[in-house]
Amino acid sequence: MLFLPRWLLFILWGVVVSWLSLVPSPPVINSGFFGWDKFQHAASYGVFTLLAGWAFGYSPTDMKHRWLRAAALAVLFGGLIEVAQGVLTKTRTAELADFFADLVGAVVVYCAVMVVASCRKR
Repeated sequence: MLFLPRWLLFILWGVVVSWLSLVPSPPVINSGFFGWDKFQHAASYGVFTLLAGWAFGYSPTDMKHRWLRAAALAVLFGGLIEVAQGVLTKTRTAELADFFADLVGAVVVYCAVMVVASCRKR
């Protein structure tokens, strides 16, 4: 029963990212590095990967595969959102650069988790 909040948080984050990605006029952050669109993509999908890996915490697979699956899910979700922006909206556009930023965020979190896990084993 303890894993339910993990899944709810993961799903809630997916809903928030979807909403921000598909509304015609999302909120804009104009404060230096945090206002950079590609950083926002990488951070959002990094958090998505982190929450997915945490939600998959009770999976019977080993840790490496669980986190790899979480990163793959984040990248797939990012790709689907980009397609949805291009197909379902008139004010948003699908951008390959946004997808790559999503990929970078997921990979950075995956690598960070693997490094931390490796350090804990030592």
